[in-house]
Amino acid sequence: MTLLTAQPPQASAESQPSAEDTINALNGVFGRHAKERSSHAKGFCAAGQFIPSPHGSGFSTTPLFTGPAMPVTARFSIGGGNPKASDKGRSVRGLGVRFHLPNDEELDLVMISAPVFFAATPAQFVEFLKARTADPATGQKDPAKIKAFNEANPNVMPHLNYVSQTPPPASYATAPYFSAHAFLFEDHGVTERAARWNLQPTGGFQGLTKEQEESFPDSFLEQELHERLAKTPAEWDIFLQVAEVGDSLNDPTAVWPNDRRKVNVGKLVIDRVIEKGAEDDCTEFVYDPNNLPSGIGATDDPILAIRSPAYAVSFGRRAE
Repeated sequence: MTLLTAQPPQASAESQPSAEDTINALNGVFGRHAKERSSHAKGFCAAGQFIPSPHGSGFSTTPLFTGPAMPVTARFSIGGGNPKASDKGRSVRGLGVRFHLPNDEELDLVMISAPVFFAATPAQFVEFLKARTADPATGQKDPAKIKAFNEANPNVMPHLNYVSQTPPPASYATAPYFSAHAFLFEDHGVTERAARWNLQPTGGFQGLTKEQEESFPDSFLEQELHERLAKTPAEWDIFLQVAEVGDSLNDPTAVWPNDRRKVNVGKLVIDRVIEKGAEDDCTEFVYDPNNLPSGIGATDDPILAIRSPAYAVSFGRRAE
Protein backbone atom coordinates (compact mmCIF):
# COMPACT_ATOMS: atom_id res chain seq x y z
CA MET A 1 0.00 0.00 0.00
CA THR A 2 1.07 3.62 -0.44
CA LEU A 3 0.70 6.44 2.04
CA LEU A 4 -2.09 8.87 1.22
CA THR A 5 -0.88 12.45 1.41
CA ALA A 6 -1.80 15.98 0.58
CA GLN A 7 -0.80 17.02 -2.92
CA PRO A 8 1.02 20.18 -4.01
CA PRO A 9 -0.84 22.82 -5.99
CA GLN A 10 -1.15 21.68 -9.59
CA ALA A 11 -1.41 23.85 -12.67
CA SER A 12 -3.21 22.68 -15.77
CA ALA A 13 -1.23 20.62 -18.25
CA GLU A 14 -1.48 23.42 -20.82
CA SER A 15 0.22 25.91 -18.49
CA GLN A 16 3.07 23.65 -17.36
CA PRO A 17 6.45 24.75 -18.72
CA SER A 18 8.63 22.40 -20.71
CA ALA A 19 12.02 21.08 -19.64
CA GLU A 20 13.57 23.61 -22.01
CA ASP A 21 11.62 26.39 -20.30
CA THR A 22 13.17 25.46 -16.94
CA ILE A 23 16.69 25.58 -18.35
CA ASN A 24 15.97 28.86 -20.14
CA ALA A 25 14.84 30.30 -16.79
CA LEU A 26 18.09 29.21 -15.14
CA ASN A 27 20.12 30.67 -18.00
CA GLY A 28 18.13 33.88 -17.69
CA VAL A 29 19.29 34.37 -14.11
CA PHE A 30 22.85 33.02 -14.30
CA GLY A 31 23.75 33.33 -17.97
CA ARG A 32 24.71 30.56 -20.35
CA HIS A 33 28.27 29.33 -19.82
CA ALA A 34 29.97 27.12 -22.38
CA LYS A 35 30.58 23.51 -21.26
CA GLU A 36 29.02 24.18 -17.84
CA ARG A 37 25.93 22.84 -16.10
CA SER A 38 22.93 25.15 -16.07
CA SER A 39 22.66 24.66 -12.29
CA HIS A 40 25.36 23.81 -9.76
CA ALA A 41 27.91 24.86 -12.35
CA LYS A 42 30.80 25.29 -9.91
CA GLY A 43 31.91 21.98 -8.50
CA PHE A 44 34.38 19.11 -8.42
CA CYS A 45 34.40 15.33 -8.07
CA ALA A 46 35.34 13.00 -5.25
CA ALA A 47 35.36 9.28 -4.51
CA GLY A 48 34.68 7.00 -1.57
CA GLN A 49 32.34 4.28 -0.43
CA PHE A 50 28.95 3.56 1.09
CA ILE A 51 28.86 1.25 4.10
CA PRO A 52 25.34 -0.13 4.72
CA SER A 53 24.03 -0.54 8.26
CA PRO A 54 21.95 -3.48 9.53
CA HIS A 55 18.99 -1.14 9.95
CA GLY A 56 18.81 -0.57 6.20
CA SER A 57 18.29 -4.21 5.30
CA GLY A 58 15.33 -4.31 7.67
CA PHE A 59 13.82 -1.20 6.11
CA SER A 60 13.80 -2.15 2.43
CA THR A 61 14.63 -4.96 0.04
CA THR A 62 16.72 -2.74 -2.24
CA PRO A 63 20.19 -4.26 -2.88
CA LEU A 64 21.64 -0.94 -1.76
CA PHE A 65 21.03 -2.00 1.85
CA THR A 66 21.53 -5.74 1.61
CA GLY A 67 24.99 -5.96 0.03
CA PRO A 68 28.54 -5.19 1.14
CA ALA A 69 30.22 -1.79 1.08
CA MET A 70 30.21 -0.31 -2.41
CA PRO A 71 32.09 2.44 -4.25
CA VAL A 72 30.59 5.87 -4.84
CA THR A 73 31.44 8.75 -7.13
CA ALA A 74 30.42 12.14 -5.78
CA ARG A 75 30.29 15.75 -6.91
CA PHE A 76 30.28 18.73 -4.54
CA SER A 77 28.93 22.01 -5.87
CA ILE A 78 27.67 25.53 -5.27
CA GLY A 79 24.01 26.23 -5.99
CA GLY A 80 23.18 28.26 -9.08
CA GLY A 81 24.50 28.40 -12.61
CA ASN A 82 27.48 30.73 -12.10
CA PRO A 83 30.76 28.76 -12.48
CA LYS A 84 32.56 31.56 -10.62
CA ALA A 85 30.13 31.80 -7.69
CA SER A 86 31.61 32.61 -4.31
CA ASP A 87 32.09 29.74 -1.87
CA LYS A 88 30.91 32.20 0.79
CA GLY A 89 27.58 32.98 -0.86
CA ARG A 90 24.24 32.47 0.90
CA SER A 91 23.13 29.72 -1.42
CA VAL A 92 22.78 25.96 -1.11
CA ARG A 93 25.69 23.56 -1.39
CA GLY A 94 25.08 20.51 -3.53
CA LEU A 95 26.13 16.88 -3.30
CA GLY A 96 25.52 14.35 -6.04
CA VAL A 97 26.36 10.76 -5.15
CA ARG A 98 26.36 7.82 -7.55
CA PHE A 99 26.29 4.44 -5.82
CA HIS A 100 27.77 1.63 -7.94
CA LEU A 101 25.65 -1.35 -6.91
CA PRO A 102 26.14 -5.00 -7.83
CA ASN A 103 24.66 -6.27 -11.11
CA ASP A 104 25.40 -2.94 -12.82
CA GLU A 105 22.61 -1.12 -10.97
CA GLU A 106 23.07 2.48 -9.87
CA LEU A 107 21.51 4.98 -7.54
CA ASP A 108 21.96 8.73 -7.85
CA LEU A 109 21.32 10.95 -4.85
CA VAL A 110 20.96 14.64 -5.73
CA MET A 111 21.14 16.56 -2.48
CA ILE A 112 21.16 20.16 -1.32
CA SER A 113 22.17 21.66 2.01
CA ALA A 114 18.61 22.86 2.75
CA PRO A 115 15.86 20.51 3.98
CA VAL A 116 13.33 21.65 1.36
CA PHE A 117 13.32 22.97 -2.21
CA PHE A 118 12.15 26.38 -3.46
CA ALA A 119 9.41 25.28 -5.86
CA ALA A 120 6.58 22.74 -5.81
CA THR A 121 5.87 22.63 -9.55
CA PRO A 122 7.78 23.36 -12.77
CA ALA A 123 5.59 26.45 -13.28
CA GLN A 124 6.54 27.79 -9.86
CA PHE A 125 10.20 26.96 -10.53
CA VAL A 126 10.17 29.07 -13.70
CA GLU A 127 8.27 31.97 -12.12
CA PHE A 128 10.61 31.95 -9.10
CA LEU A 129 13.57 32.42 -11.43
CA LYS A 130 11.85 34.95 -13.68
CA ALA A 131 11.16 37.13 -10.64
CA ARG A 132 14.91 37.13 -9.99
CA THR A 133 16.07 37.77 -13.55
CA ALA A 134 17.83 41.08 -13.98
CA ASP A 135 16.31 43.78 -16.18
CA PRO A 136 18.37 43.72 -19.40
CA ALA A 137 18.26 47.52 -19.56
CA THR A 138 19.63 48.13 -16.06
CA GLY A 139 21.36 44.84 -15.24
CA GLN A 140 19.62 44.93 -11.85
CA LYS A 141 17.05 42.69 -10.20
CA ASP A 142 13.76 44.23 -9.12
CA PRO A 143 13.29 43.84 -5.33
CA ALA A 144 9.60 44.70 -5.64
CA LYS A 145 9.05 41.87 -8.12
CA ILE A 146 10.85 39.39 -5.85
CA LYS A 147 8.85 40.58 -2.83
CA ALA A 148 5.56 40.25 -4.69
CA PHE A 149 6.42 36.72 -5.82
CA ASN A 150 7.40 35.64 -2.30
CA GLU A 151 4.20 37.05 -0.82
CA ALA A 152 2.11 35.28 -3.43
CA ASN A 153 4.00 32.00 -2.95
CA PRO A 154 4.53 31.48 0.81
CA ASN A 155 5.55 27.84 0.31
CA VAL A 156 8.94 29.01 -1.04
CA MET A 157 9.79 30.77 2.22
CA PRO A 158 11.01 27.77 4.30
CA HIS A 159 13.80 27.27 1.75
CA LEU A 160 14.66 30.96 1.48
CA ASN A 161 14.61 31.47 5.24
CA TYR A 162 16.84 28.46 5.88
CA VAL A 163 19.42 29.59 3.32
CA SER A 164 19.46 33.22 4.47
CA GLN A 165 19.67 32.34 8.17
CA THR A 166 22.25 29.54 7.99
CA PRO A 167 25.96 30.45 7.80
CA PRO A 168 27.78 29.21 4.70
CA PRO A 169 29.51 25.88 5.44
CA ALA A 170 33.16 26.06 6.44
CA SER A 171 33.70 22.81 4.55
CA TYR A 172 31.74 20.55 2.27
CA ALA A 173 32.52 17.90 4.88
CA THR A 174 30.70 19.79 7.65
CA ALA A 175 27.45 20.43 5.78
CA PRO A 176 24.28 18.31 5.97
CA TYR A 177 22.55 17.30 2.75
CA PHE A 178 18.89 16.58 2.02
CA SER A 179 17.04 15.04 -0.91
CA ALA A 180 13.94 17.30 -0.55
CA HIS A 181 12.13 14.72 -2.70
CA ALA A 182 10.53 11.66 -1.15
CA PHE A 183 11.03 8.17 -2.58
CA LEU A 184 9.17 4.88 -2.22
CA PHE A 185 10.92 1.88 -0.66
CA GLU A 186 9.75 -1.71 -1.06
CA ASP A 187 9.45 -3.29 2.35
CA HIS A 188 9.90 -7.05 1.84
CA GLY A 189 6.72 -7.28 -0.22
CA VAL A 190 4.51 -6.22 2.67
CA THR A 191 4.10 -2.49 2.18
CA GLU A 192 5.64 0.53 0.47
CA ARG A 193 7.24 3.14 2.69
CA ALA A 194 7.98 6.72 1.71
CA ALA A 195 11.05 8.57 2.99
CA ARG A 196 13.41 11.43 2.31
CA TRP A 197 17.19 11.07 2.34
CA ASN A 198 19.14 13.02 4.99
CA LEU A 199 22.94 13.04 5.30
CA GLN A 200 24.39 14.36 8.55
CA PRO A 201 28.16 15.03 8.94
CA THR A 202 29.54 12.87 11.73
CA GLY A 203 31.41 15.84 13.20
CA GLY A 204 28.36 18.10 13.12
CA PHE A 205 27.65 21.24 11.12
CA GLN A 206 30.32 23.93 11.04
CA GLY A 207 29.59 27.27 9.41
CA LEU A 208 31.83 30.20 8.63
CA THR A 209 32.18 32.86 11.27
CA LYS A 210 31.57 36.48 10.28
CA GLU A 211 35.32 37.05 10.32
CA GLN A 212 35.89 34.08 8.02
CA GLU A 213 33.17 35.27 5.65
CA GLU A 214 35.05 38.55 5.35
CA SER A 215 38.58 37.16 5.10
CA PHE A 216 38.29 33.87 3.18
CA PRO A 217 38.77 33.92 -0.62
CA ASP A 218 35.84 33.28 -2.91
CA SER A 219 37.21 29.85 -3.76
CA PHE A 220 38.40 27.82 -0.79
CA LEU A 221 36.12 24.79 -0.44
CA GLU A 222 37.89 22.51 -2.92
CA GLN A 223 41.33 23.13 -1.44
CA GLU A 224 39.95 22.78 2.08
CA LEU A 225 38.57 19.34 1.25
CA HIS A 226 41.87 18.34 -0.39
CA GLU A 227 43.74 19.20 2.79
CA ARG A 228 41.12 17.61 5.05
CA LEU A 229 41.11 14.30 3.17
CA ALA A 230 44.90 14.12 3.27
CA LYS A 231 44.47 13.69 7.04
CA THR A 232 41.20 11.81 7.47
CA PRO A 233 38.14 10.81 5.40
CA ALA A 234 34.95 12.86 5.50
CA GLU A 235 31.95 10.93 6.80
CA TRP A 236 28.18 11.34 6.96
CA ASP A 237 25.55 9.21 8.65
CA ILE A 238 22.81 8.48 6.14
CA PHE A 239 19.24 8.56 7.40
CA LEU A 240 15.85 8.00 5.85
CA GLN A 241 13.22 10.32 7.32
CA VAL A 242 10.04 8.24 7.18
CA ALA A 243 6.77 9.85 6.14
CA GLU A 244 3.56 9.47 8.07
CA VAL A 245 0.00 9.84 6.83
CA GLY A 246 -0.59 13.50 6.02
CA ASP A 247 3.02 14.23 4.96
CA SER A 248 3.14 15.34 1.34
CA LEU A 249 5.17 12.98 -0.81
CA ASN A 250 4.85 15.08 -3.95
CA ASP A 251 5.79 18.57 -2.73
CA PRO A 252 9.51 19.19 -2.14
CA THR A 253 8.72 22.56 -0.48
CA ALA A 254 6.69 20.86 2.26
CA VAL A 255 8.29 20.78 5.71
CA TRP A 256 7.89 17.47 7.54
CA PRO A 257 7.73 17.56 11.35
CA ASN A 258 11.05 17.03 13.13
CA ASP A 259 9.64 14.11 15.11
CA ARG A 260 9.36 11.89 12.04
CA ARG A 261 11.25 8.63 12.53
CA LYS A 262 14.76 8.53 11.09
CA VAL A 263 16.36 5.21 10.14
CA ASN A 264 20.16 5.08 9.96
CA VAL A 265 20.81 3.08 6.78
CA GLY A 266 24.56 3.48 6.52
CA LYS A 267 27.55 5.75 6.25
CA LEU A 268 28.97 7.75 3.36
CA VAL A 269 32.77 7.95 3.41
CA ILE A 270 34.60 10.31 1.03
CA ASP A 271 38.37 9.82 1.02
CA ARG A 272 39.67 11.29 -2.23
CA VAL A 273 39.17 14.34 -4.46
CA ILE A 274 39.19 13.32 -8.12
CA GLU A 275 41.40 15.47 -10.28
CA LYS A 276 39.76 16.88 -13.40
CA GLY A 277 40.62 14.76 -16.40
CA ALA A 278 41.35 11.66 -14.33
CA GLU A 279 40.01 8.32 -15.52
CA ASP A 280 37.21 8.42 -12.95
CA ASP A 281 36.39 12.13 -13.38
CA CYS A 282 32.64 12.68 -12.96
CA THR A 283 32.47 15.98 -14.83
CA GLU A 284 30.43 14.45 -17.64
CA PHE A 285 28.08 12.59 -15.30
CA VAL A 286 24.42 13.54 -15.21
CA TYR A 287 23.35 12.97 -11.61
CA ASP A 288 19.64 12.25 -11.85
CA PRO A 289 17.49 11.36 -8.79
CA ASN A 290 15.30 9.28 -11.11
CA ASN A 291 18.25 6.91 -11.61
CA LEU A 292 16.99 4.31 -9.12
CA PRO A 293 17.83 0.66 -8.40
CA SER A 294 15.34 -2.13 -7.84
CA GLY A 295 13.41 -1.70 -4.60
CA ILE A 296 13.29 2.13 -4.75
CA GLY A 297 10.66 4.03 -6.74
CA ALA A 298 9.81 7.60 -7.65
CA THR A 299 6.79 9.49 -6.32
CA ASP A 300 4.46 11.66 -8.41
CA ASP A 301 6.41 14.80 -7.43
CA PRO A 302 6.24 17.07 -10.54
CA ILE A 303 9.64 18.64 -9.83
CA LEU A 304 11.19 15.19 -9.60
CA ALA A 305 9.49 14.18 -12.85
CA ILE A 306 10.83 17.11 -14.87
CA ARG A 307 14.43 16.67 -13.72
CA SER A 308 15.35 13.95 -16.24
CA PRO A 309 14.21 15.88 -19.34
CA ALA A 310 15.63 19.13 -17.94
CA TYR A 311 19.00 17.53 -17.32
CA ALA A 312 18.96 16.22 -20.88
CA VAL A 313 18.46 19.77 -22.17
CA SER A 314 21.24 21.09 -19.93
CA PHE A 315 23.63 18.31 -20.96
CA GLY A 316 22.92 18.98 -24.61
CA ARG A 317 23.81 22.64 -24.15
CA ARG A 318 27.06 21.97 -22.33
CA ALA A 319 28.01 19.40 -24.98
CA GLU A 320 27.64 21.99 -27.78
